[in-house]
Amino acid sequence: MEINNNINAMHTQSLKMNDLAKDIANTTNNSFQENKQQEITPDLIKSITEQIPTQIAYEAQGSSIKTQDEIFASTINIKA
Repeated sequence: MEINNNINAMHTQSLKMNDLAKDIANTTNNSFQENKQQEITPDLIKSITEQIPTQIAYEAQGSSIKTQDEIFASTINIKA
């Protein structure tokens, strides 16, 4: 069923977002411990920018599940 595929995709996107958040936290945590300004590194920029499509994909999967649920409900109403 497609809803299961969407849920699995959402889970994968969630895991990816968690990994990216950990990367950002590890990068910024070192600066806070040393009481210095955060240096903007290419790795930090990459981690932040990779979150954007991940969030969009997660929201799209949720919208797809909602649409499938509404279609299923309409189909049941038509049969009744």
